[in-house]
Amino acid sequence: MKKIGVFGGTFDPIHNGHLILADELGKRLALDLVILMPTFVPPHKIKPDLASAVDRVAMCRLACEPYERMTVSEWEVNRRGVSFTVLTLEALQGRYPDAQLYLFVGADMFLTLGTWYRFADIAKMAVLCTVPRDDVTMEQLQAYAAQLEEQGARCRVENIQTPRISSTDIRARAAAGESITQWVPPAVEQYIAQHEVYTAHKHYRNVYEQYIDIIRGRLTPKRFRHSLAVADKARELAQRYGADAEKAYTAGLLHDILKDTAGDSQLQILQDFDILLDDVEKNSPKLWHARAGAVFIEHILGIHDEDILNAVRYHTTGRAGMSLLEMILYLADFTSADRDYPDVDVLRELTDRDLLKAMEYAAAYTIEDLQASGLTVHPDTTACYDDILERLERE
Repeated sequence: MKKIGVFGGTFDPIHNGHLILADELGKRLALDLVILMPTFVPPHKIKPDLASAVDRVAMCRLACEPYERMTVSEWEVNRRGVSFTVLTLEALQGRYPDAQLYLFVGADMFLTLGTWYRFADIAKMAVLCTVPRDDVTMEQLQAYAAQLEEQGARCRVENIQTPRISSTDIRARAAAGESITQWVPPAVEQYIAQHEVYTAHKHYRNVYEQYIDIIRGRLTPKRFRHSLAVADKARELAQRYGADAEKAYTAGLLHDILKDTAGDSQLQILQDFDILLDDVEKNSPKLWHARAGAVFIEHILGIHDEDILNAVRYHTTGRAGMSLLEMILYLADFTSADRDYPDVDVLRELTDRDLLKAMEYAAAYTIEDLQASGLTVHPDTTACYDDILERLERE
């Protein structure tokens, strides 16, 4: 049986650390072929200065030339959209039906594998391979590999030392015209200089385009359209009430990022980051996506703005002491252009006129609706309603 390694990444740019990892893992696992797969849009990482796919593929091809077992695939680039690993593996299985696939994953991302889109299918199709790095030890990787193996995965954690190289530093040095010889192959350094890869910003993609591609890949078409509508409404309300419009738009785009993710995967990401559900949440699966979504955008997408995180975290339940941004997202979710429930026009009119009165109406509507359906009202929702009443009285 042919043994094929799959090494995906932005490769922005590909550097010696990538090449050592691919070469050494290929030797250690006795692989016949190692495929480097540059992503079009990474599903777990936001890169506001992502170089063009054409340049990243070209640099990978130049870097691979001295290595007999390495090749470059443009499958994800040609597919466009967000690059989900499971889809890539399915395509490779179709092309190499009799091969065993080995998926190479960086140490930090290996520790999040359980949260990846359709992880169970990934685990069936490929052996999951990683190596330690300075801030992630063999012990950590082996412990997490044991958890994954309990879910049916096959893992290989190899003690291969690779140099710690920062792609961010390489890009900064290249943009400043400084030497990057010690980190990238000569052919890659020459390409970067000749094509001004990190000085010509015309190829860079707006961060919101990347957010949109990521949620498009994770949500149903209906939920995707809803997220765009909420983002537009949140930005409109932020401009109306003096909040940060960019933060509001970001929170709107990402508020439902895990809404269409399976419940067990939502619970897995909460477990991975030691988040405990309260008694009401444990019995209310519809609330999980807000908590898990906030964790996902913080730890996977790297958004650390507390106001955005809290807006996503509480967009379903609300809470006492909500910030302006939190209230804006809460109401944008209620009143976006795609909503058509009874009384939505009443709430839209209130939202455009008086934010606190709109919050009172929305919280009361939620409580009454849950009670009428025989469902438990989360204590945060009750606290939100009481807090809004107090704030209105003070005003």
